Amino acid sequence: MIVVNVKNLTFAYSGREVVLRDISFEVSTGEVFVIAGDSGSGKTTLCRILCGIIPHAIKGCLSGQISIMDIDPFFAGLPKTALSVGMVFQDADSQIICTTVEDELAFVLENLCWKPEDIRFRVDELIAEFGFVGLGRTNPVHLSGGQKKLLTIASVLAPAPPILILDEPFSGLDNESRELVRAAINEQRNRGRTVIIVEHDFKMVSFADRYMVIDSGVLAG
Repeated sequence: MIVVNVKNLTFAYSGREVVLRDISFEVSTGEVFVIAGDSGSGKTTLCRILCGIIPHAIKGCLSGQISIMDIDPFFAGLPKTALSVGMVFQDADSQIICTTVEDELAFVLENLCWKPEDIRFRVDELIAEFGFVGLGRTNPVHLSGGQKKLLTIASVLAPAPPILILDEPFSGLDNESRELVRAAINEQRNRGRTVIIVEHDFKMVSFADRYMVIDSGVLAG
């Protein structure tokens, strides 16, 4: 089943030149799909559009058609879009905002007005799934780089969106931490979740199902 359908997407930040031009592609359920390209090619901008950050939090001129699980992020807004797609930024420290692991995992659910007992149950599930047993009250500043990345992945998956976007998830990590992240990605694929990865180094994502290359804002392959 097609869960991401983008047709003729063009975007320019306010008062700037076009960043993405006439981008079209599809992603299916359970795929690990890589968006590759050099720095400044428009990869991260594309992902911000897919998860609704653009144009709701960052403004610009957007045209084309976007369907994420049959919703258009442009019209759905951030809260509704977050139920379909979650995005993990390149810098984990910039995304972690709470002072304990379990509070970080609960944050999105609290903002979605989940019941306290449901939040507790879901947080316990995520703690077990991502290897944080015994670390629930730990301040994230004391986690390793790989653990911080896993925490950001777990937190955006708290409301169980079927699509996960990872912006250069291996950046700044040692080999051991990279293996932790790869294992987490493969686990999500095994669970039927669609994973979209932004990456410039193909060696890091040799396990992916498909690749799409963006060069200076246009599709190169």
